[in-house]
Amino acid sequence: MADIVSGVDSSSACTSSSISCLKENGITFVGRYYSRTTQIEGKKLTQAEAELISAAGLELVAVYEDGPTSYSYFSAARGTADANGAMQQAEAIGQPQGSAIYFTVDYDAAQSDIEGNITAYFQAIDETIADAYAVGVYGSGATCDAILGAGLAEYAWLAQSTGWSGYSEFTEWSIKQGPEKSVCGLNSDTDDAHGDFGSFTL
Repeated sequence: MADIVSGVDSSSACTSSSISCLKENGITFVGRYYSRTTQIEGKKLTQAEAELISAAGLELVAVYEDGPTSYSYFSAARGTADANGAMQQAEAIGQPQGSAIYFTVDYDAAQSDIEGNITAYFQAIDETIADAYAVGVYGSGATCDAILGAGLAEYAWLAQSTGWSGYSEFTEWSIKQGPEKSVCGLNSDTDDAHGDFGSFTL
């Protein structure tokens, strides 16, 4: 495996002081969010924040998330809507084409869930994004394995929940999420990544 690099994903907006602190703590990338529906202050990445992070020499990882915590969230129509929303926000901040946007399945999906609407959701994302951005999947080992195996994502981000299906068996991750903890004052999770994981700078 290629050298492991350390990062965080955060629902808090990064400031100049938190970015300096991250660098001092050996963090090399920051995962930040796109969303159409979030009411969490600071969750959505802005162009100004992306420029701050990039200027400091840290990589960015884009994650799209509205509320994918149960099977009822997922459908082909939702995949199309989420993909379009993600692309609009990516273009607004200047995310380079060809880099990744990860789409989340934030629960321990049953195999029947994965084979049903979750696959339909990612098929719609793949068709909508086409060649503009690479697709990443975030979720359980079973979810990541299925969506990668179907050719519907290029990158996989393994969720931190060790009790979720396929956690121990799944080894094809680009990013592996660690424990939730406050890092440099940010509401965040720690992450490890290796190789090409779809990151970017402006």
